[in-house]
Amino acid sequence: MRVSMSADGADVSSTAAGWLRGLSDDELTRLFTLRPDLATPPPPDFDVLAARLEIRVSVTRALERLDTFTLEVCEALTLLPAPVSTDDLFGLCGTAAVAAALVTLRERALIWGDDSAIRLVAMARDLLGERPLGLGRPLRVCVAGHRHTHLARLALAVGVASQRDRGGAGRGSLLDELSAALAAPDRVAALVEECGPRARQLLDRLAAGPALGHTGDARRLLAASDAHTPVEQLLARGLLIGIDETMVELPREVGLALRGDRPGGVLHPEPPVLTGKTIDCVQVDGTAALAADTMIRLVTTLLEAWGTAPPAPLRTGGLSVRDFRTAARLLDVAEPTAALVIETAYAAGLVDNAPGADVMIMPTTAYDRWCVDTPAMRWATLVEAWLCSPQVSGLVGERDDKGRQLAALSVELRRQHAPELRRLVLDAFATAPVGLAPTAESVRALLAWRMPRRGGPLLDRMIDWTFTEADLLGVTGRGALSSAGRALVRGDGKDGDGASRSDLAAALSPMLPEPVSELLVQADLTAVAPGPLVPEIAAELTQMADVESAGAATVFRFSEASLRRALDAGRVTEDIRDFLARVARGGIPQTLDYLINDVARRHGRLRAGPAMAYLRCDDTAVLAEVVASRRTQTLGLRRVAPTVVISSLPLPKLLEGLRAAGFAPVGEGPDGRVVLHRPEVHRTPGRPRPSSAESVGVRNEQFRGVARMVRRGDDSARAARAASAAIGSVGSVSDRMVRAAPLILVTLQGAARTGRRMLLGYVDQQGKSSERIVRPMVVDGGWVTVWDERATTTRRFALHRVTGVMDVEDVLPVAGFTDYGWAVELGAADTLPGVTEGGLASALADTGTVGSMPVPDRQYPEFLDPEDVTDLS
Repeated sequence: MRVSMSADGADVSSTAAGWLRGLSDDELTRLFTLRPDLATPPPPDFDVLAARLEIRVSVTRALERLDTFTLEVCEALTLLPAPVSTDDLFGLCGTAAVAAALVTLRERALIWGDDSAIRLVAMARDLLGERPLGLGRPLRVCVAGHRHTHLARLALAVGVASQRDRGGAGRGSLLDELSAALAAPDRVAALVEECGPRARQLLDRLAAGPALGHTGDARRLLAASDAHTPVEQLLARGLLIGIDETMVELPREVGLALRGDRPGGVLHPEPPVLTGKTIDCVQVDGTAALAADTMIRLVTTLLEAWGTAPPAPLRTGGLSVRDFRTAARLLDVAEPTAALVIETAYAAGLVDNAPGADVMIMPTTAYDRWCVDTPAMRWATLVEAWLCSPQVSGLVGERDDKGRQLAALSVELRRQHAPELRRLVLDAFATAPVGLAPTAESVRALLAWRMPRRGGPLLDRMIDWTFTEADLLGVTGRGALSSAGRALVRGDGKDGDGASRSDLAAALSPMLPEPVSELLVQADLTAVAPGPLVPEIAAELTQMADVESAGAATVFRFSEASLRRALDAGRVTEDIRDFLARVARGGIPQTLDYLINDVARRHGRLRAGPAMAYLRCDDTAVLAEVVASRRTQTLGLRRVAPTVVISSLPLPKLLEGLRAAGFAPVGEGPDGRVVLHRPEVHRTPGRPRPSSAESVGVRNEQFRGVARMVRRGDDSARAARAASAAIGSVGSVSDRMVRAAPLILVTLQGAARTGRRMLLGYVDQQGKSSERIVRPMVVDGGWVTVWDERATTTRRFALHRVTGVMDVEDVLPVAGFTDYGWAVELGAADTLPGVTEGGLASALADTGTVGSMPVPDRQYPEFLDPEDVTDLS
């Protein structure tokens, strides 16, 4: 891709920068939304933005987000000479779905230009590989390592006159004739007829792709009359080319000829269909609503406990194994579920580390506000945070590379792509019909089509974890997406307007039963809530009863301990009776009334005060029982008077021990008044956490501002260049060098592809600057490898020390090497393509050309998947 500008500052229509200038602000904003790395930091003008389109990391990320068919269209563009027209592309792919794929590619600026002149960014061409659509490389690239005598033997077998018969024709002309012959379908069909049926089967397999085969006969290049095995027959006629000792490749020309009227091969314009079982929608929503209510209850139970007794984090961060397992026992759930509850509460900003010297993990002030919200709004807060959280709760309990166990709430659980992977899984759910519970295998197949360039163990495990977590959160019910889950997927914010929390709450509300304000209190000291309780009643009831079981109906149990807890909190007998009389359907059972009277009668009869601590009681029999009880022997009690007992323990420890022994003491102050010790509630300031809808709106406005900034900066730069040209300021050669870092990188990459010579400015380690004429060969890893024409050797330059580059191919004479009757013009791509792949080096070394150009350290084939190689043995 050339990034250039005319002398007067006018757009050059054949440049990416000129195409970008023609985009509207909305289109630029869309580009920055899909490829945010292009806007960070904001580019000063369109020339720099066009250069960023070629950055390897940026293009890699963009390609990873393309589906299989769109990538196939990209690969088809690499097969056609640029610029490509839509008619030629339709002819190669043979499907109308190409139009939608081109829209996707243009939005991401992976292609540019109008429909009559489509250009693929050069870096995408490099990343897509040398074997697009399952085809092999061109013949002249496959035979780069073959000697001239081998080519002459192939020419005889194919039917091209030998070099000797043509009076010593050069290697380039011979390659041209071989390529043209093997590109002719009639000639290829005739050559195939000379081989056996087994050879034809091998060709069909390789033509369908991939075009690589594994065999022990790769280097057996015999005359056609001496070839017997199928592989030997194909090698002798140039239908297969041996590229190393064990690998053969089907040349691209032969593959296209064999494919006939389907040169693109088998394409995949449609995604695979999800499969699974169908579930009634009422059951799906009912199950999801129950799961949502359970998750709210679990978060509330955990944070209420942590508000009273906050755990201390590890020195390295995160929750200790002991505290984590204690939380799992408190919630009465498996450890993976406890990990999800903890991480979701943290992601929602309901719990955090308290600042200060003694760091503790405790609820935030946001938790108090969350508690007074409706159940649907509380669920919306949790599920929105889960979807956007980079924390992966499924990793809790596993071990890292150093054998250390991963703790909940630790930074080691953070995975940057986790939110995107969750969205992808939920998007796959959304494509299924309503009520369909897709299987994990069908979801994997769909995601493999949607992002074939991504994968790995994290993605596979994220699919399983998302299945489980979505069920626990109520996003799905019995494996199918619920109504509230569909609202979440539709409004996850990835395309613009995200659903607000109120929208999510509105989607869940019809699925939840109406809150109730009545209890069914039974004689066995239990109370059944036939639905979710009104928050005020639930808060009051949890002070005097314990939850025994939760579900569609919650069962509470009254006991001495629970009633004593209410009395310790300041309630009196009349308060408890009035509350139960108000909410109990059918009144208070006699057994519960007796239990309330008995606990209240004994509560406070025994008084404890600081002595270290003392006990006093008007009933001497009670004191005698306390002192004589075997369960109080560890409290260090000593009777000093008929109504007074002292202890060596502090007052809080004494009260705790007496209550554990079955007594009901209360504390009193020095003046004899009762002191009620309510549990201390800990809170830490909450961190701001805007909703996804707000985040998307802010992000879009920021990208719109970047688009306006780029346009203003580009107008200023063009005006400055126009003014400079108007006053005749030409400047020196150094002044005309490209010096912006992104432009330097793109210019060197383009020169490496085309073999053009560049003037390169460089500063060495001693700070000395120099300029030299070089021919870039490879740009990779922060270094550029060049052929230094002055020193006639290869050199490497660090990219960060390159001060500027300028194309000098059109102003300097062409260098040539002549030997054995043939010439190679350096930089003439049509004469010797594949310069950057070592083709030039191989040609020079093969003919013994004066001077040496080392072959880049590259093996064929480069990193191949074993599944992409056909065993031909």
